Amino acid sequence: MAKTSFDSIIDNFLEHTIQRTNSIQRYNTKQIIRPQNVMEHEGAVTFIAMVLSDHLNSVGVRNDTEKVLRIAITHDKDEVVSGDVNYDAKYSHGKISKDLRRSLDRLGDHVIQDLYGRLNNKKLAKRYYDLYREEKGKKSVEAKIVKMADYIDVILYARNEQSLGNREMAIVEKGAHEGFSKIFNELAGK
Repeated sequence: MAKTSFDSIIDNFLEHTIQRTNSIQRYNTKQIIRPQNVMEHEGAVTFIAMVLSDHLNSVGVRNDTEKVLRIAITHDKDEVVSGDVNYDAKYSHGKISKDLRRSLDRLGDHVIQDLYGRLNNKKLAKRYYDLYREEKGKKSVEAKIVKMADYIDVILYARNEQSLGNREMAIVEKGAHEGFSKIFNELAGK
């Protein structure tokens, strides 16, 4: 039987992406009691983002919920190549961290273009790439909602780890609270 274009999408894009995001462990430089993979994280962020989007719409902070969901479910897809580079490496070492973030941004652009290029549909590839760039820029309300959802998932995960006895995650929770508060205050000003 001849392969259809959808078979090609399954073989070249979906299977690769799903398998990779299921196998990439988050918090890979910390002692963890219950590991979390990128796919679990993306699912949690998507659900949290939906609730945040709907809540914010109900209190007058207008946003496009469908766009929020699309950004949320794809927000860490560049990690199919880079893995989950930890927060400390990206933010705690001054110029070295800034250089690392710049390199990761370039790598992410390349990875996302390659990944979505596997769809063999230039229009969809561009649409998904544009969502990726919007999320990385964190300027739109929708991208900020996804980042807030990202922080909430980190907070919930860190709290669960602490309840299991992992005291190391207290600092992770504190950092996520600070990041969430900063973006929340930006949106509250709108």
